[in-house]
Amino acid sequence: MRLRFTSLLVLVGIALLGLGCVFVLLMFMRPSLEGHLVLATGGSDGAYRELATTYEHELANSGVTLELKDDLQGADLLKALRDDKSGVQGGIIKGGLMSSLTGRLASGRARDFHEAEVGAARSLGRLFYEPIWVFSRATLPIESLRDLQGKRILTGLRQSGSRRIAIQLLRANGVNKDNSAFVEEELDADGHALLAGEADAAIVILPPEAERIQKLLRVAGIRLMNFNAEAEAYTTRFPALSKVVLYRGSVEFQPVVPTADITLLVTSAALIVRQDLHPALANLLAHAVVHNPKSPFDQSGDPILFHRAGHFPSIDDPEYEVSKEARLVYKTGELPFLLRHLAPLNHAIGLPFAFTASVNAYGVQVLLFLIPALTILLPLMRTIPLLYRWAVRQRLLHWYHELKMVERDLDATRSADADAGRLMAEIERIDAAVRRIRVPLEFSDQLYDLRGHIELVQRRVSQRASPVQLAAA
Repeated sequence: MRLRFTSLLVLVGIALLGLGCVFVLLMFMRPSLEGHLVLATGGSDGAYRELATTYEHELANSGVTLELKDDLQGADLLKALRDDKSGVQGGIIKGGLMSSLTGRLASGRARDFHEAEVGAARSLGRLFYEPIWVFSRATLPIESLRDLQGKRILTGLRQSGSRRIAIQLLRANGVNKDNSAFVEEELDADGHALLAGEADAAIVILPPEAERIQKLLRVAGIRLMNFNAEAEAYTTRFPALSKVVLYRGSVEFQPVVPTADITLLVTSAALIVRQDLHPALANLLAHAVVHNPKSPFDQSGDPILFHRAGHFPSIDDPEYEVSKEARLVYKTGELPFLLRHLAPLNHAIGLPFAFTASVNAYGVQVLLFLIPALTILLPLMRTIPLLYRWAVRQRLLHWYHELKMVERDLDATRSADADAGRLMAEIERIDAAVRRIRVPLEFSDQLYDLRGHIELVQRRVSQRASPVQLAAA
């Protein structure tokens, strides 16, 4: 019985300590933190949104909803990440954009912008290749970007990341607004602006499976520029760039497209988030990225050009500092222990995501607190049974004291005429009170000893009292 009682007390103590820890977590919990992520996915003809949509299911299982904004891209996305009122927590952005904001090729305004924005974002990984396609009319002898000097060049819309990257590459080749015309427009899928003479060349940065690219590669009368002669120089000069080869016939064998091997420069799209994004959200989003890579097949089921299994997503980011949460997820492939087990459970039982995030953030600290707390608490709990035994014993001793007072009065009065009726009434009061006492089984012997002593004193009073006194009592 004592072992059961002690175990119960220990369990109750641990439960109370656990509830105290939960209370502490709730005190530290950020009330404003909601299980809601807003990602910007504008640009790249819907490729960013298509990939981000694959993250929704996994995030939802952990109690996080995903909202996608298609009206924000490029430098506007970088600004939004620094603006607390924008509500945007991350987004997919073209690789090379941040690099284009610094160095001697960037304007003073761009360098100031880079200095202000460089610390506001963290990378959760590079996602897929986006080649730099330079299309021109087939009648023009365009062998390098230098040959575009004096030409009309479609560089993309002003808010797009493509335009800034294109202008940086053109400036590196001596092509600028003073000696050429930069047109803030996109090249249509039919190449009309080039064929009609409205523009001489166009720089487009899109994934190879994009419908616009697939159509442009097949348009007669326009030509794709080959970077082969200087590709290594570009990748050395601009670390955000790599090179790939579009081999002869890799688009079509009949007719053959392209008709010769073409070396292209490629960037890689990056998923960036606010520098102060809550670690739990960063962990969950990074985990969704790792376990939902871009499909190697396009919508028609054909393999995507330049896709390399296992290469993306990757945390080899030359432009943005990689989040420490992302590094851990990429290394292990798993979420932190507490987040991995608690997020789905808490979501299933309806607990707010803020509680999950707080447990993830402070759970280790709480465990470190529990260890010394339990080393103090467990020895103290051993005294609880002793205190309880003392309390029960004191209740019994109280009535022993009352019974002793009756015996004292009885011994002090020797004559039969003593007020035996009063003493008998007092004994009956004591006996009635003792019968109402409830004690654990292990104290039953002491209770019955007390009742036996009460009967003994009662007999002594009965032997001394006269019948008349007993009747009056």
